[in-house]
Amino acid sequence: MATLSTFGYAGLRDGAELRALLGDKAQLVVDVRMRTYSGNRAFSTGTRGTVEEAGYDYQHLAGLGNALYRSGGMRLAQEDDLEILVDQLASGINVAIMCACGDVTTCHRRLVAEMASERLLGLEVIDL
Repeated sequence: MATLSTFGYAGLRDGAELRALLGDKAQLVVDVRMRTYSGNRAFSTGTRGTVEEAGYDYQHLAGLGNALYRSGGMRLAQEDDLEILVDQLASGINVAIMCACGDVTTCHRRLVAEMASERLLGLEVIDL
């Protein structure tokens, strides 16, 4: 089984810094934001380029975004997208999920990781 890493891109400026953070821990970066707009130019409209420049495949799963981000709550926008992530992990692909938040303890990516772990017993999760 593969490994699931999680990270927030808030302090990253480009693909080189992303590569320094992830190293060989992932083959695929899954963007779990509902929308890919950001004040961080490297992770706004240029996210795919930044991720690919770092040497990873990129996928945006908007359904794994936090539908309640404005109110401070946590609920996935479209839980069906979780199965896409779980299938990738089950097939042996090391995945890193990303969003903007610097603190995983208050970020919905923790919820995504927990839900994936419930479906894949023994899944190793690494918060970066």
